[in-house]
Amino acid sequence: MALLVCLLLFRGRRERDDMRLWIAGLLLILLECAARIVYSMPNGLVMHRASHVVALDAYLLAGVMFLLSASPGLRRMPRSTAFLCFNIGPNLALLTIYSLDSRVASLYAVLVGYGLVTGLASCALLRRRWTYYAAVAGIWVPLAICTGTLHYRMAAYLDLSFVYMMCAIAFGKTLQSRSRGKIAVVTGFVVWSLCFLAHPWVSEVYPQWADFLNELWNMQKFIITVGLLLVLLERQIISNQWLALHDELTSLPNRRLFDDRLEFALARAARERHRLAIFNLDLDGFKQINDTMGHDAGDVLLKAISRNLENATRRSDTLARLGGDEFSLIAVDIGDDPRGPVSHPIRLPQIERIFAAMLRAVELPVALGADYDNQVARVSASVGVAFYPEDGEDAVTLMRLADHRMFGQKSERARVRKTGGTTPLTLRKA
Repeated sequence: MALLVCLLLFRGRRERDDMRLWIAGLLLILLECAARIVYSMPNGLVMHRASHVVALDAYLLAGVMFLLSASPGLRRMPRSTAFLCFNIGPNLALLTIYSLDSRVASLYAVLVGYGLVTGLASCALLRRRWTYYAAVAGIWVPLAICTGTLHYRMAAYLDLSFVYMMCAIAFGKTLQSRSRGKIAVVTGFVVWSLCFLAHPWVSEVYPQWADFLNELWNMQKFIITVGLLLVLLERQIISNQWLALHDELTSLPNRRLFDDRLEFALARAARERHRLAIFNLDLDGFKQINDTMGHDAGDVLLKAISRNLENATRRSDTLARLGGDEFSLIAVDIGDDPRGPVSHPIRLPQIERIFAAMLRAVELPVALGADYDNQVARVSASVGVAFYPEDGEDAVTLMRLADHRMFGQKSERARVRKTGGTTPLTLRKA
């Protein structure tokens, strides 16, 4: 298990925060394993109790790490994190005094009462939902019953059982469905929780089964670690599939996905007798920013422009980054095919709106951030448009014509800038 955790620790440096928390939980489980070895050795009473404290407290803190890794809301919301911090203390104190072989009924009564009051008060002060009140009552009321009937071991292990069952529920909600790693992880936490719950009863009533229960208990560590490896593998596969079809910088479709969608859109347009338009856009002034301020500034600008373009286009259309500072848009359902039974001219006002919206989105000023002294960058764009079926009926012809018109507009803009004039908004053919 130590070798597996070392492997995950090396891999986790490039992973998200949830994986780092998961690895932290596994490291605490390794600490528990080491404490259990010391606990089983013939040593003095002090070492025996100290190792018991470390083992049970490590179990609880590991459960908290697992719960945080499985609950994005707990990590992102300060109130939820504060609620968790308020309620860890009483649980740690309960496990600690049990591990120290303290059996003073009044001490347990005060501690359980403090935990219940602190939990309910934190729910009220932090304005938590009713589920938080239910969780607090669900753990401390049974603990009060156990300690009140002098079942201290049951109280300690019931506390851990509750935490690990919450981990199983949280992972069941957040991990991807149809994931083999999810099945292993959730099953491992459920069985682990049941082992905590059954441990006091089996130890007292069926001591001959204690060794079997311990082996089952230890097996969950390996099941959950293997589950984590499967989750990492599945995430890597999904990431590779996504990167094969999307631009890593802007998250827009790349050329491969754009070509697939263009072929699909052309087939649909031919079948339903509709027109479509292809817009090819190239940024003007981007090279100057890239050369003078660096590629990182250019990346900031490209990401901002891609977001602006996404907000300016219709959801039914496809916006893609084909490379460098070039973007393309497939605008579908812009009019009826003139070869069909109903013939209407191209709805130029609609195309003009798309055209103008793209230019406005590109020309919005972009703040480059504190790394660039809060400078604001602003670029323009040259756009070329080709229509199906007037300009062509296949993707190659339409893309070539849209590129030709885009470069024609870029040349015209350069000529107009030299003469001091303005560039008109136009969709005329080259």
